[in-house]
Amino acid sequence: MRMRTERRPSGTVRLYRAGRLIFERRNLVVNAGLTALASLLGGVTTGEFVAAVGFGSGNTAPQVTDTGLSATPAYYNAVGTVTVGPNGGVAAGSVQFVYQLQTTDYAANPLTIQELGLFGNTGAVNLPAAVGTSNPVWAASTAYSVGNLIVDSNGNIQRCTTAGTSGSGSHPAWATTIGATTTDNTVVWTLVAKGVAPTPMIAHVVVPAFPYTGGGNFSGTWTISM
Repeated sequence: MRMRTERRPSGTVRLYRAGRLIFERRNLVVNAGLTALASLLGGVTTGEFVAAVGFGSGNTAPQVTDTGLSATPAYYNAVGTVTVGPNGGVAAGSVQFVYQLQTTDYAANPLTIQELGLFGNTGAVNLPAAVGTSNPVWAASTAYSVGNLIVDSNGNIQRCTTAGTSGSGSHPAWATTIGATTTDNTVVWTLVAKGVAPTPMIAHVVVPAFPYTGGGNFSGTWTISM
């Protein structure tokens, strides 16, 4: 009897800093990713296409049963340019997604990144998003400077965009739309990330650890081949 070996889609993840290749890794397409791709081909489920890249702090080896990044804190942002081969140097049967971390990815700072994930967005999660953070929760009667980050009572990340002192009572009614502002006594906060992760996970990879501390010169490509 001949044994049949199933072949999964394969992928390659590359990350560059200032145009210099930092690493290149093969990813694992997880079971949830296979279901998402099948649903997309069948036209039966919306939001199964690749929509986001997640940057996580875990270093657990990927498994086919993974449904999310292995640890928090984690940061998620929308993919950039998508190229379907044969085009733009991408082979037929492959699709390449461009991703990056810019200076405006405030909620990723600080984060030591050890894993990446490729995600759909069936829940229509507003991006960017962040789950878990080393930044503090809001505090009353506290002086804040421009650039300070806090976690609001909704679990979202707010960035101080006008320096001042927070209110002396309970927290304000926080804005819940990315880019919207909240006036808090003399402080103005801008919502920079929601506290919900996109799903489903399509692919997962562990990478050499690198710190992101606000320098926006990281960019990369993630290529999936069928």
